[in-house]
Amino acid sequence: MATGTPILTDKGREAVKNPQAGLTARCRSVLVQIDGTRSLDEVRTSLRGLDGLEEAIKKLTDEGYIKLAQDCRDIIKDAAVKILGAKSPTINRKIDELHAKYGDGCWTHLDELEKAARLFYGADLADSLKQEFVRILKMHGK
Repeated sequence: MATGTPILTDKGREAVKNPQAGLTARCRSVLVQIDGTRSLDEVRTSLRGLDGLEEAIKKLTDEGYIKLAQDCRDIIKDAAVKILGAKSPTINRKIDELHAKYGDGCWTHLDELEKAARLFYGADLADSLKQEFVRILKMHGK
């Protein structure tokens, strides 16, 4: 049984917006539960009793609709994509730079990330990003 935090890929985001012919109702039920912060176990709990749940999760993973993140960096980067959309690559590069420089201790340097976000996106988006990042980090005990 797969574990981790499911994250929608671009293909998965598109399937949520525009249902795909090849996806069953079960698969669509799983897709709409994925928010990038809840673990796969939490998604399973919310869909408890749904026949074929594991098969749907496997299909979505195998066909590239979702990926399973094991580390906090992937989850944070996915949150940036949700908030910033097409503007996210800049901040995601900064996240990768901080991780390369500080390792898993990079989360103690959120001020550097916030400074970059303010420069590229303005105060409002930078504040939204920081709030979401802090929320996710607290959920993951970082």
